[in-house]
Amino acid sequence: MPEPRPISGDDRSSPEVDLLISCTRTRIGKEFSDRIRSAAQKKIDWIALIRLAMCHDVMPLLFQNLQRVCQEYVPHDVFRALETRYHEQEATAQRRAKELVRVLALLKESEIPVVPYKGPALAQRLYGHLSLREFCDLDIMMVEGDLPRAQEVIRRHGYKFAYLKRESQLTKYVRAHRELQFCNADGNMLELHWRFALQRPRVKGDPERFLQRLETVSLAGARVSGLPLEVYFLTLSLHATKHKWKQLKLICDIAEILGQPGLDWQYVLREADALGLKRMLAVGVLLAEDPLEAVAPMELKQGLKIDRAAQALATEVRRSLFKEPGREWHRHADYKFQFEIRERLQDKASAFFWNWWPKLARRFKPMPTWYDDEIAETTR
Repeated sequence: MPEPRPISGDDRSSPEVDLLISCTRTRIGKEFSDRIRSAAQKKIDWIALIRLAMCHDVMPLLFQNLQRVCQEYVPHDVFRALETRYHEQEATAQRRAKELVRVLALLKESEIPVVPYKGPALAQRLYGHLSLREFCDLDIMMVEGDLPRAQEVIRRHGYKFAYLKRESQLTKYVRAHRELQFCNADGNMLELHWRFALQRPRVKGDPERFLQRLETVSLAGARVSGLPLEVYFLTLSLHATKHKWKQLKLICDIAEILGQPGLDWQYVLREADALGLKRMLAVGVLLAEDPLEAVAPMELKQGLKIDRAAQALATEVRRSLFKEPGREWHRHADYKFQFEIRERLQDKASAFFWNWWPKLARRFKPMPTWYDDEIAETTR
């Protein structure tokens, strides 16, 4: 296989990036159909395009829109490889969705309130099909107090700790982290979450305030409780900020939500104001607008009052967005980005304290082990 042509982080004029951006959406009108067809007829480095789409977890959207609009311009072997991968992922997604429904039922039988998060639930609700949003883990959100019982149920029904060595370490682990990973013999990875945001700076009332607004969604032939898109807009922005928006999929989620009709944007704005998240949401809106050309509701944009700091942070993300994220894309955003995206003084002070205080304190007195673990979760 020939080596692909490298794509620099800000090379948005390349035909590969143009084609990828045009395909990374579920709704394709005449304008984008024409753009996709025009880009596909240029001298495309198909290997570079595929690698970029795989790194950004948007291969299903790329395949679907190439198939819809310009299959005749895609080399036969390339198209067949994309098609094979798409159908394999579709089958895997369906199996994982059924497994998630099984686990949710087990937890419900034990009277443990839980909600599926991201994964198949979001793919079905937002993209309309399990196969159009890539996922590898099955994520379940709950309140922290229910974790001991929930992990017992999970382990009784085929799962084991993925990284935690002994159950006796659980209390210490919960204090320093926000999710617990499990795996089973079928290769499924499952995570129990008890917070949406990082440990520090905290988000007040996380996760209880986000779990007050639930809706019933269809998943693998069952009806389960799910998060409404307004809550997803808030929590996915928190998640993407943690990763400095390094994957196009993270931006695509926000762009797709912005395109949904009838959402309660006043609820979003009230929560963003109460939690100090307006700048964080503004960065997501700016990235959805450029490069994905999403149209944000004017009510939302006016309420967020997008400032220069948000514009500068969005520009910073764009500079390296189209570099291949690589295996380390999931690493947490650098401290400077996490600090500047916070708009309230108390949140900035908290971020500063949890980043710099341990370094100063160690000069005088060793910090307890649990503190080191918590800082690692916040800054790694």
